[in-house]
Amino acid sequence: MNPRRSLVAPAGCDRGTGARRLLAPALVAALALFAAAPAAAAVEYKAEIRVPGIKDAALVEALDSASQLLALQDKPPTSNAALRRRADNDLPRLAEVMRAWGYWTAKTTYALDAGEKPVKVAVTIEPGPLFTLASVSFRTKAGGAAALLEKLGPSALGLQPGAPARSAAVAAAAPRIIEEYARNGRPFAKVSDRKAVVDVAKHTMSVTFTVDPGPPARFGPLTIVGLKRVNRDFVASRIAWKEGAPYDSRAVETTRQRLIKSGLFSSVRIEPAAAADAAGAVAMKIALVEGPPRSIGAGVAYNTNIGLGAQAFWEDRNLFGEGERLRLTAGAAQRQLGLALDFRKPDFIDRSQDLIANAGLLNQTTDAYTSRRAQIFLGIERPLLPSVTFDTGLDFERATVIQKEVGLSDENYTLIGLPLVLRRDTTDDLLDPTIGGRQTLTVTPYDAIAGPTLDFVSSRLELRHYLRLDDSGRTVLAGFGALGSIVGASRDDLPADKRLYAGGAGSVRGYAYQHAGPLDANGAPLGGASSLELGTELRFRITDTIGLVPFVEGGNVYPTSLPDNTSLYWGAGLGVRYYTLIGPVRLDLATPFTHRPGDKPVEVYISIGQAF
Repeated sequence: MNPRRSLVAPAGCDRGTGARRLLAPALVAALALFAAAPAAAAVEYKAEIRVPGIKDAALVEALDSASQLLALQDKPPTSNAALRRRADNDLPRLAEVMRAWGYWTAKTTYALDAGEKPVKVAVTIEPGPLFTLASVSFRTKAGGAAALLEKLGPSALGLQPGAPARSAAVAAAAPRIIEEYARNGRPFAKVSDRKAVVDVAKHTMSVTFTVDPGPPARFGPLTIVGLKRVNRDFVASRIAWKEGAPYDSRAVETTRQRLIKSGLFSSVRIEPAAAADAAGAVAMKIALVEGPPRSIGAGVAYNTNIGLGAQAFWEDRNLFGEGERLRLTAGAAQRQLGLALDFRKPDFIDRSQDLIANAGLLNQTTDAYTSRRAQIFLGIERPLLPSVTFDTGLDFERATVIQKEVGLSDENYTLIGLPLVLRRDTTDDLLDPTIGGRQTLTVTPYDAIAGPTLDFVSSRLELRHYLRLDDSGRTVLAGFGALGSIVGASRDDLPADKRLYAGGAGSVRGYAYQHAGPLDANGAPLGGASSLELGTELRFRITDTIGLVPFVEGGNVYPTSLPDNTSLYWGAGLGVRYYTLIGPVRLDLATPFTHRPGDKPVEVYISIGQAF
């Protein structure tokens, strides 16, 4: 007989109903006790990590980042016991960080002072000796020498004997080994084993890598997929390897970068086959996703150069299927109207050379002159070095200039110019650079074919440099300098719109456009045959999207072909930056140091991108 079935309910009572009647009062009592029990008080605490004798800020930051005690301070535990568990869990985590930085015998302890309010938790790390890398050796799976790695040496892999024995450097060496083999015709190499032996007595580490170089391989047949409007020949012209050549991963990466920089693709993937064929050839596949071929855009801006204005553009980035770019831009402002057409054809005659053509109409009114100009340019651009480009071509200009300087008559002229432009750019960003520099030298000989006899050479040298003051790039010191010169014609012989000026956005903020220089009796800028401009600003971000920029700038123009003194008109101000995905939006307020009649106490500039 099943003993569970021998239970008998009282007469006249269902067993389930009776059980529920007995259970209900118990649940009510339990809930009442739970409601009456006071909630456990959170244990507020303050944690600190001490590493006596260590001044390495990066190591201290790594310890702070790894600590849960620090990370969870705003979420206090419910008891001292829970706080101790949190601290206990931190110790092995911090010890692992110390080992990663070469302190393989570091000891971690903590003390908890419950008498303090908040509770004080002091973690102490005794670092012990810093271990160094004694030796790095390489061998194959068969036990032989890895000839390529022996030739390169451990330093090429980021492992320098005598340097701190840091685990991160040892781990990073494995993909570098694979990459070195891929650069030297063996794309299927593997690191089959990595052994690090720590000698506690000698405070050293010895590392041995066991590698499988894999078979030698060559570039095999190529497949290109994903093309719709772009011609296959355009893609083929950017491939940096030849079929049958030894495999080299650098050629693969160069090809990927060339295709990305074309601006025609939203996705570029280069996929070698998983294995070589019987002849050692690796089939290659380039998978492309074309980006939108056309775009339109518009924007507004304000500065005291041209007043309130708006601009719109239309662009086709693949006009004939080989990356030809055509852009039409129209702009209107209070003191300027303009229309411009720009065309660029890549791979003109040579793969690394572009054909450039542009034409424009500009009607501009300034305090120095009113000008109506038509301009056409046809030329080429080609890189000389990875960061250096050279432009040249023929420039045709036709202009009517209404002079505002007292005593000068209006002019009509037609010029042919031969601009020679040398550019070097080592910066990290087009609109918001934080490191590197930009240098531009422009020399343009002009010859008049109609109007006044004008034969002169205009030149300008611009230097810009950007220096990070912290590791994150949130604080940047930026500076610029520019020297302009015109040889072959005096200032008074030059049409007003061909003279050199300083002042305004992109020059000397604080002064009106073209006003950082001598003025005539009516307050109109005279311009010059030479110019000098200098400036610096400190850019620092308060948040990820907001920044402040104090700046100081100075400039002047001179009647001679070279500056005959160093007297400058100085201005200073403060800017606000709002950082977006396409670059910073800037608002600058600036005031001149030298106040002359007509100079405003404050000049205002609103635009996209940094001032320089």
